[in-house]
Amino acid sequence: GSKDHWVQDADVFAEWGVDVVKMDWCNTQGMEPAATYAKMSKALNATGRHIHFNMCEWGKDRPWEWGPAIAQSWRATGDHTPVWESTKKIIAQRSAIPAALGGVPYAWNDMDMLESGNYAQAAHANGRQGTMTAAEYKTEFSMWAILASPLVVTTPLLNCSSTDQIGGRFTPGTCVPSLTPLQKEILLNAEVLAVNQDITPAGRLIAALAADSAAMVYARNLSDGSVAVALYNPADAAATGSVEFAQLGWSTATSAAVRNLWAHRSEGVATGRYPAGRPGVAVGAHETVLLRLTPYEEVFEAETAEPHARLAWGQTESNDGLSQARFKHAAPVRRHQPSD
Repeated sequence: GSKDHWVQDADVFAEWGVDVVKMDWCNTQGMEPAATYAKMSKALNATGRHIHFNMCEWGKDRPWEWGPAIAQSWRATGDHTPVWESTKKIIAQRSAIPAALGGVPYAWNDMDMLESGNYAQAAHANGRQGTMTAAEYKTEFSMWAILASPLVVTTPLLNCSSTDQIGGRFTPGTCVPSLTPLQKEILLNAEVLAVNQDITPAGRLIAALAADSAAMVYARNLSDGSVAVALYNPADAAATGSVEFAQLGWSTATSAAVRNLWAHRSEGVATGRYPAGRPGVAVGAHETVLLRLTPYEEVFEAETAEPHARLAWGQTESNDGLSQARFKHAAPVRRHQPSD
């Protein structure tokens, strides 16, 4: 490993033109994460190359508290596998992080790799073959998006084997596209990707699971003045979901255009809450309804002039590097100098 070879390895990575370095935390008995990761951070910075540094100690030492001085992202959870219980657990672990430390440009909580419709045709994470339903895979993508996790895709884009390519049974053959219709629907959903790739602080839980079968509500202010809302149902039975505009910091008189980001359709205009009727919209078991709410004043301004982007949680008008941070999970990125 890189222990005691920080400069040597960092220099090689830079020489190779590496854009992202993920440093795991296996076999590190007797070592402290913050002090150790700072050594690699310093070595990467000294190369002069912009390299995105991702730390992976699985969130055990609360890296969201000390990580921003060292890296651009860090694993905030345990390993993710393509089964529902794992996805549900990762979302719960991530939701427990205080909203103020949820993530900002150059400092993101990583929920681990996406599975995105992986079944038998993909490598099995930690030996677990994918068993999730289409609704569960869409929930995975929705929650990674609104919580601003890096989106690390594990889906095989091509199959270049003339036989089953899994389990070391690769036989050279003609490469053919291997994305399934479900994977295309998920990974190429530009409306959901836009929620993830915004430059505002990460989304947060604003309404926990209620006893009356109501879905959990997450929200993320977006840079154009709209708000992404996820109605997430982790339960094994159907639920209903709604959002009160007061939960978003709006007045009860606010009207907003509502768009469903998976159905790709307008849900009309709502005032004070969505939906207008009670108890709410149907949210199936393990399903997430992902919405984008745009206040009428923002719709009007967008049609008549340059839209005014309201400041999001923790954002200031002098926020450093916003234009570069728009593509927050791609290199090049700004380097961090470790603390002395």
